[in-house]
Amino acid sequence: MRRRMLRETFTLAGAAVMLLFGSPAVGVADTAVAATAVCGHTASQPELRTGATGVPTLEAQCELNLATKASAYTPIAVDGSFGSATEERVKVFQRCAGLTADGAIGPRTWAALNTWSAQPRTCTPGGTATAPQAAVCGHTDARPTLRRGAQGVEAKEVQCRLNLAMEPGHHTPLVIDGDFGGGTENRVMEFQRCAGLGSDGVVGPNTWAKLVDWSGRNAYCTPPRPGGYPVDGVDTSTYQHPGGAPIDWKALRASGVEFATVRATRGLNVTDPYLATDLEAARTAGLAVAPYHFYTAATGATGPAQADFFIAAVRTTGYTGGRPGDLPPVLDLERMDDGTGRCPTYASVADVTAWLDRVEAAFGRKPVIYTQKSFLDDCMGSTTAFSSYALQLADYRQSITQPPLPNGSTSWLMWQYTESALYDAIKAPVNADVFNGTQADLDRLAHR
Repeated sequence: MRRRMLRETFTLAGAAVMLLFGSPAVGVADTAVAATAVCGHTASQPELRTGATGVPTLEAQCELNLATKASAYTPIAVDGSFGSATEERVKVFQRCAGLTADGAIGPRTWAALNTWSAQPRTCTPGGTATAPQAAVCGHTDARPTLRRGAQGVEAKEVQCRLNLAMEPGHHTPLVIDGDFGGGTENRVMEFQRCAGLGSDGVVGPNTWAKLVDWSGRNAYCTPPRPGGYPVDGVDTSTYQHPGGAPIDWKALRASGVEFATVRATRGLNVTDPYLATDLEAARTAGLAVAPYHFYTAATGATGPAQADFFIAAVRTTGYTGGRPGDLPPVLDLERMDDGTGRCPTYASVADVTAWLDRVEAAFGRKPVIYTQKSFLDDCMGSTTAFSSYALQLADYRQSITQPPLPNGSTSWLMWQYTESALYDAIKAPVNADVFNGTQADLDRLAHR
């Protein structure tokens, strides 16, 4: 759901990655921060060029594979020997990263490699398919059966190959630390479903074979974006601004994102620090935009007060609900955001209805409700009281073609299908949505 933005899989030397993301031309002074063993071989980053050998070369070759595959380049051999193929791939990467393409890996190239390999992005012109490589991570050629709890170089090999096999735009890269935990197990299951294997989370002979094949050539697991829904959106909040980094809304719009829901407020007293900038910047960039409120119920009957708090906050941004680009306001109904997963203590149909009625009266637009069927079943008694409201439904399962509808509802408006989409314009994973309709439908909803 919305609150779970920074996942286990995105902790890779966090400060280093966040500081460098989006800035490929990193100066020499930044290399201490950038010295990250993204592939798990070594954080030693000496200057490398043709003829170099050893563990730093393994790390560099592995990072090159992670950094360039998203641009359609088949991985090179990770053999610890810096030959002509490695030099050529270094030049490819340097051109992508806006660096001098001299084929040598110095401080600036290392820094950019750490960033691009941890959070892959695309560049032009793109590669051409070549013969697949067997050694693309450089940890081990052993292929033992692995499951949750395994540790060591074999687990590192699995994690690295999973990062090469899973399309990074929607699968946040795993930390390559050799610890086969829950995050790795879940990613193995995702890969197995993509590859048409039994999804048990165990890396046995069949999974190894598919993993070696997919990671060694220009192929990715099909991303979990639902088919048949061409209009894309995102949900943002302070979590999409690590270290204060801005969202490049114009670039996001240019990448094909058409709408956004932006967190405005939470409960009775929390205003998102990026509300004012993000809401208007997204609208100015051409996105259809809605502000949303995260409902809390630590005490009873606070719906009207929470509504007033939300109304006041979004009005200061210029939102009226009726301008071109304004989508209806959204109420976020989900479990408590304290890590317990419990139902809001004093949530009630009456209190939620009070929020909805007051916000509709303020803006002249019937709000959208963000929720899940399971939340309404478990926490609101399977109520049908909200069946007339448009719905933004969260469900991250790849096995479904649309989210399950709450009792009494007949359709959904938006489907939040992942919490880990990656865009160059946003410096952290982001929740992504599809719209249940055409672009013309979205334009009408946004008064355009």
